[in-house]
Amino acid sequence: MSFTLKDRVALVTGSGRGIGAAIAKRLAAAGATVHLADLAPERTEAVVDAIRRDGGAAHHLTLDVNSEESWTGAIGVVRQRSTHLDTLVNNVGITIAKSIEETTLAEWRLMMAVNLESPFVGIKAALPLMKDSAIRTPFGGSIINICSVSGIVGTPNLACYTATKAGLRYFSKSAALEFARSGYRIRVNTVHPGLIEGASANVLFESSVKSGACKDMAEAEILWTSRFPIGRIGRQQDIGGAVLFLASDESSYMTGAEIIIDGGLSAQ
Repeated sequence: MSFTLKDRVALVTGSGRGIGAAIAKRLAAAGATVHLADLAPERTEAVVDAIRRDGGAAHHLTLDVNSEESWTGAIGVVRQRSTHLDTLVNNVGITIAKSIEETTLAEWRLMMAVNLESPFVGIKAALPLMKDSAIRTPFGGSIINICSVSGIVGTPNLACYTATKAGLRYFSKSAALEFARSGYRIRVNTVHPGLIEGASANVLFESSVKSGACKDMAEAEILWTSRFPIGRIGRQQDIGGAVLFLASDESSYMTGAEIIIDGGLSAQ
């Protein structure tokens, strides 16, 4: 299989660290020009420097994913720098691990805003440029929304988080059908990570310690890892590889689909 993204332009949200940075690096290594969007420019600048040192093409964008104005400005910068946009990766997300009783309405609204509302705002903002790009290029467009295995199966103390990811899962399927039937040549697919190394996993470990279920972070990691049949935490590059596939022509007949990378959790 050839996963080349030569001559393509991608925008990845939340790409200053973690999974987003891994995705940006993977797309750049395959030949794409990648615009790294994050609320903290100092994070994206470091990743951009790393990509450029490895011979890739990358730019940083300061983006508030919940602001229509910020999205409009970011897409305008992409248009000016690169003239087209072929791949949009909505990766940014937030995890608050609490019981329903402990979760405040403000926390519920924050997760809904970041995890579910921001992909809607981003797709709306990017669509005119992506539609134009899909018409002018041979490969069409690809939108990839990073969901979670928690959007497929329920998880105690993550009920509000799972609601946002399940919502994004079905929003993505509906968008895929809408764009396909409208003849936009833009595919929409989702990736559903399980327990992946990094900040989100640490939130879950910390919640287990705070609740008294585990005495320390090490014990919490063992507890959470034991739920996954493969017996280990996922790597950030595992997600980057799936996104690369969905951005490439190797997945050109896939839309409204989902790739589950969860170490076997949802197969039980």
